[in-house]
Amino acid sequence: MLLLCTAFAQRSNYRARMDRRDQAIRAAVQAKSQLVRNLEFLSDRIGPRLSGSPAMAAADSWAVKLLRGYGLKVWQEPVTLHHGWLRGSEQAEMLAPMRRPIPIHSLGWAPATNGWVRGDVVLFTPSNKAGLAPYRGHLKGKIVLLGWPKRETHYELNAPDAYDAVIGTRKLPARPQLDRQTALRFLQRQKAAVVLLDSGKPDALFTMGSSNGDHLSPLPVALLTHEDYSWLARLAPAGGVRMKLRLDEHVTRGPVRSANVVAQIQGTGPGQVILAAHLDSWDLGQGALDNGAGAAAVMEAAHTLAALHWQPRRTITFLLFTGEEEGGLGSLAYVARHTGELPDIDAVLVLDTGTGRIFSLALENQLQAEPLFRRLYQPLRDVFELQPFSMRDFSYSDQDSFLNKGVPAFFAVQRTAAYLEAHHSQADTFDKVRPQAANFNAAVLASWAWNTAQLPGALPHSAH
Repeated sequence: MLLLCTAFAQRSNYRARMDRRDQAIRAAVQAKSQLVRNLEFLSDRIGPRLSGSPAMAAADSWAVKLLRGYGLKVWQEPVTLHHGWLRGSEQAEMLAPMRRPIPIHSLGWAPATNGWVRGDVVLFTPSNKAGLAPYRGHLKGKIVLLGWPKRETHYELNAPDAYDAVIGTRKLPARPQLDRQTALRFLQRQKAAVVLLDSGKPDALFTMGSSNGDHLSPLPVALLTHEDYSWLARLAPAGGVRMKLRLDEHVTRGPVRSANVVAQIQGTGPGQVILAAHLDSWDLGQGALDNGAGAAAVMEAAHTLAALHWQPRRTITFLLFTGEEEGGLGSLAYVARHTGELPDIDAVLVLDTGTGRIFSLALENQLQAEPLFRRLYQPLRDVFELQPFSMRDFSYSDQDSFLNKGVPAFFAVQRTAAYLEAHHSQADTFDKVRPQAANFNAAVLASWAWNTAQLPGALPHSAH
């Protein structure tokens, strides 16, 4: 009975101390935040930040200077990309059955067309390798629509848990389709000229991505709006559809350097807590939501904790990754570089879904960590009125690199705030930012880092 009473008293004491600190953190962010000013500069003055590009290097230098100005120890760690890629001039026009310009953007890390390409437009829809036979010998020089138009283009998500329910969505049964890499290799062998993809977003928005991270695509690949792609897909089976297009992309064939930015507040004892976001972005918009808002929130958490001059028990590390959009290259490089330190990393938290308000944290299926996680999470619920933590596995951002090595890593779950419509598109711009929510998120991050740094016990690692 005495042991139970002592344990209860310790938990109550921890919760009370963290409540007071979390309230102080929230007040400090409200009074002195530089987040919105920083995010505006990052979005408007530096702009989109492709990994390995001059703009990404400029963003790294800016972040280093800012974080050093906050009084933190700061450095950069190199990350190598297989190839560099920058967007050039892009043009497309339908020639038949009518003449009409068509907006077009190359897929990331896809090569240029080396001038104008003219050809018939064909729809390519095999569901498996057996379905390739009818296309053999019929694709040379063709402009190929890869797959049926996407059947779900509206992303209005339910506010209580943006990833558990979808409302107002036109969702039809998915058509089986051959995987993209197999299709591209086949089209290359058949000497297709160019491959076109459906952006799949509403309202003529584009979406950016790459076919295989920072590895070059085997042939030119470009994106059309969902509306134009669907139109061409309806016309192409009847024949007589011709286009011309030109993609003047710039490719560096060989290794290109980028970098992660690392900052720290040193702890008094062993252990380490990490707050992370990726600083790189795609290039059609400004990268304000994906993921300038996350990077700015991590930087503001660092600013706030440094300004409070508190000494944490564990070291708090702030990470701004490069290469997330190319498959988590920055976080993978960090984990590889710090392999010997992984057992001493007590927890990682990643923010990567825009400017919407955080309403929960995801446990990422780490059931072994649930008792201690619940303990550190309770003060956040008290001060920030968060919902219960999510048992979902989000598993699509930089936390994966840590989870795959057994390190406890978690994900911040946010209100959508038009994120899925804008992200990777030309609409990812600073005007979408919600200042109050962004500052709220910075306070949650800083409080989580402090609570975790002071946690009496260490969150358990999983076996990997």
